Amino acid sequence: MRHRLASVAICAGLATAGLIGANAPSNAQPAQAPSPPAPADTAALRAQYEKWRTEFKTWGRWAPIGQESKGTTSFITPQKVLDANKLVKDGIVVSLAHAEPQVAAADVLAPGVFHRVTNAITDSGTTDNYQVSYHGQTVAHVDTWCHFFENGQMYNGVPVKENVTSESGCIKGSIMNWKGGITTRAVLYDIAQLKGVDWVDPNTPITRADLEAWEQKSGVKIGPGDIPLLYTGRWKRRAALGPWTGQVAGYYPDTIPWMHERLPAFIGHDFNIDWNPRPGWEGMRNPIHVAVLIWMGINIVECLDLEELAATARRLNRYEFMITFAPLPVEGGTGSPVNPLVVF
Repeated sequence: MRHRLASVAICAGLATAGLIGANAPSNAQPAQAPSPPAPADTAALRAQYEKWRTEFKTWGRWAPIGQESKGTTSFITPQKVLDANKLVKDGIVVSLAHAEPQVAAADVLAPGVFHRVTNAITDSGTTDNYQVSYHGQTVAHVDTWCHFFENGQMYNGVPVKENVTSESGCIKGSIMNWKGGITTRAVLYDIAQLKGVDWVDPNTPITRADLEAWEQKSGVKIGPGDIPLLYTGRWKRRAALGPWTGQVAGYYPDTIPWMHERLPAFIGHDFNIDWNPRPGWEGMRNPIHVAVLIWMGINIVECLDLEELAATARRLNRYEFMITFAPLPVEGGTGSPVNPLVVF
């Protein structure tokens, strides 16, 4: 995500956070093949995208325009939480966060390195400090409305000028909206299994047809307030071939109407949610981020490590489950690192 610096510094339990830009390669890699030509549907999708800017807005649905709103998280009612708990059958808990990156790599820009500094070591113990720019490609994190703007506004028509300052961060639209945490139903979209591969080619975007084919195969699909977890085998590929940057098997723009119809609480992915490269979309920043964070009020939880989850779901043949996570309660923050837990 190409934005200002975000940091989290934690010492003896104290945390602060801010903005960040996308992690760029810190280690040179061999030259990549030229970007493929724009798909045949690109012009039509770009035209539709401009219509969706208005048609798919949910501004004013859960709070008056210009006021604080939790967006589609509003679908997570007490009954929704109780229903999610009913999905727990085996007591198996799976973490969805990869180990924090403590070494720079192609997908870890220097600010994205998770700095852990051990302080003075005494006979009675020690402490440490943490610092990280978490909005990027490797740290599991959630976003907030005040991470992305369009025409001077964030989600629900909140004006940026009166609500975001360098000193205070975000007055409205901050991570404090989710201080109480998230507990809801999640569904794994195992696209690697659908395509019969260990991992999806990172140059291959995930389309609506892919998502619906998986729903047909697995027999489960998301609804309002749920969280789709898109598995492409990113971390398995990284372990086998090494880190890379610039290519992401992310959500293709034809999935935006699917998101609007389903209205999940968050969009999940094992990489950044936007597909890349994006031939034919030059000059348009992160179209999926813009659509969900600004228009529809759907939040994002991305850069998840879904390897253990995919293996467990395949073994149990269960692709829906309870998920829970909570951010650091940083006033004014644009997001937060998280360690989501799935319980089977």
